[in-house]
Amino acid sequence: MIRRTLTRRDCLAGAMGLALAAGEVAPTIAAPARRRVPFGGAIQAEHFDVDPEYRKAFLTYCDLIMPMNELKFDLLRPSPDVFSFEPADRIVDFALSHGKGSRGHCFLWWGGTPDWVKAITDPKRLEAVLIEHIETVADHYAGRLTSWDVVNEVIANDPPQEGALRDTHWLRVLGPRHIPLAFLTAAKADPKARLVINDYDLEYVGPRCDARRATMLAMVRQLKDAGVPVHAVGMQGHLYADLQIDHDAIAAFGAALKAIDVGLIVSELDIIDWHIEGGPAEQDAAAGKAVNALLDAVFAGQQPEAVIAWGLTDRYSWVGGAMPRPDGTPVRPLPLDEHYRRKAWFGPLLDRLKHGR
Repeated sequence: MIRRTLTRRDCLAGAMGLALAAGEVAPTIAAPARRRVPFGGAIQAEHFDVDPEYRKAFLTYCDLIMPMNELKFDLLRPSPDVFSFEPADRIVDFALSHGKGSRGHCFLWWGGTPDWVKAITDPKRLEAVLIEHIETVADHYAGRLTSWDVVNEVIANDPPQEGALRDTHWLRVLGPRHIPLAFLTAAKADPKARLVINDYDLEYVGPRCDARRATMLAMVRQLKDAGVPVHAVGMQGHLYADLQIDHDAIAAFGAALKAIDVGLIVSELDIIDWHIEGGPAEQDAAAGKAVNALLDAVFAGQQPEAVIAWGLTDRYSWVGGAMPRPDGTPVRPLPLDEHYRRKAWFGPLLDRLKHGR
């Protein structure tokens, strides 16, 4: 693990500033509880509406069905006076009416900040908008969602080079206090929901990911010490199949979170196979290896609260558009192929979650 200290200057702003100090924590590993770990999937309204096989797949395989994009700030609230709940409501109602759970993603994300919010430069006004947004949305779904990703991707992409926190409109106007403010507002609006801080690239070997894990752990400790309710960390799990999962570091990270009564969720699982040579067999073998390595590491630190796929079928995924394969062949990021057939690695994943280990 990286030993560099991230100073208070990196991220301090007022009494609620977050002083982040990176450090290594040795895991204390107890025998895992043998309870079933829920499997979930994020569903998209535009496909949900037109593809009955898509809906059926989620009912067949998922314990938890959540809106993928429909609760992001810019889509949910395109203008100050408009809250477009209907697309997310359809998905949540679908999940609950079939005995499934659901969860919220997300109150605050730099990539989902609408232009009208970015135009607000007065701190008092921006704070009022944030509080109003979280209170309105959390109240709308209170008691219906098991958890919320309260803040998403607030850690800098490369903390040693950029400082601890990502440079966003929220950070520039409100400073780091927007993070505890969001959690405290969400806790008041929906006291039964588990509140999650969610981020990417916490999985791999190397100093950048070492720093990201250390930043996350230090931030969660700082929030907890200040009495801010943070119940779990979301490890997104967008897995680059050619990169090495850092088993020991993830185990230490999970154990350190467990020691302060903070859970861990694999929150957006899929596989990016653009550097894997060969065809479907090679792609799926690499995907299975990556998923197994991640789950080995996560379970070594603590039993996850859930494992959630970011989609369910290769027919609909962001990966092909954002990171296409150089040879032009289709990507294979998800547990079901484009024809809704199970891949070889999906069965073992479900079996592992069923036995909770």
